[in-house]
Amino acid sequence: MHVRNFVICDQEQRYARNLLQMFQQRKAAGIELFLFHTLEDLKRFSEQKTIHVLLIDEDYPQEQRRQVQAKRRYVLVKNMPEAPSGAEREIYRYQGASQIWRKIFNPPVRPAGQRGHGSDKGRTAMKRLGDGGANSRRMAEVRGELIGIYSPVHRIGKTLFALELGKKLARKEPVLYLDLEEYAGDAFYFQDRPERNLADLLYYFRQGKGNFAVRMSVVAGQADKLDYVLPMPYVQDMQAVKKEEWLGLFEKILSECIYEKVILDLGDSIDGLLDILGRCATVYTPYIEEPAAKAKLNQYFENLRKTGREAVLERTIQKRMGER
Repeated sequence: MHVRNFVICDQEQRYARNLLQMFQQRKAAGIELFLFHTLEDLKRFSEQKTIHVLLIDEDYPQEQRRQVQAKRRYVLVKNMPEAPSGAEREIYRYQGASQIWRKIFNPPVRPAGQRGHGSDKGRTAMKRLGDGGANSRRMAEVRGELIGIYSPVHRIGKTLFALELGKKLARKEPVLYLDLEEYAGDAFYFQDRPERNLADLLYYFRQGKGNFAVRMSVVAGQADKLDYVLPMPYVQDMQAVKKEEWLGLFEKILSECIYEKVILDLGDSIDGLLDILGRCATVYTPYIEEPAAKAKLNQYFENLRKTGREAVLERTIQKRMGER
């Protein structure tokens, strides 16, 4: 079927905007993307133009959404679909935008008699966290990237750099910022103050119950399209978290949430710092042109070499900051 008009209708405005931005990067010539948040606006549009593909939120009443004429109809659902659902094909909303796009435009060809959507789940072949093999997967198998921001030189604007980088990337794709410094300044960098913070997110992760992506949407705030989670208020609580748990949390976020990139603003007190840097696709290391600062930077790089972590060096981008 020739697709010209691709329409998204979703009540979660932040999610829908992020999805639209990602689709803009993938759309082929001739495809027009449209975004609505109410059925009234969607119905008016459908009376004027043909909707070739409709991607609609399941929270709209079924009878009302079926009144909207569309050549192909997909429903964004919060729980993983187990089998086809007639004219309304279900798509799991808490996965990467690229996966959603492929399911619409490049659906897998299934052998006759194959049951259900098991191979479509994206993570069926991977062990779920909490089933005894939480850390058996490599981060490379998970959709999305970790970006580490770390420097042995302090008070040079590292957090501001991390936030600006995050906001820049968030203009094109869903990005999450996590501050993992020992003293992060609480909510200093954010005007809004969500009720929950990183300690709550860790609690939900440890429970291993419920829909983690929904829990994430409750915890996260947003600043200039960049999603963030407020840091843990007590440094002792952060220091008590082991590296295996941090890595499991990052994996959970990348595999079950919408984020294409997670920015880690790292401090010295986090357990397994070098191992976490080793899992990052890119590491930014801010520095300044000052003798003592350069000595610290050289010592840090030498430590990476001596501990067999040359791979971190290969993925490191040094960022010169202004003089202080």
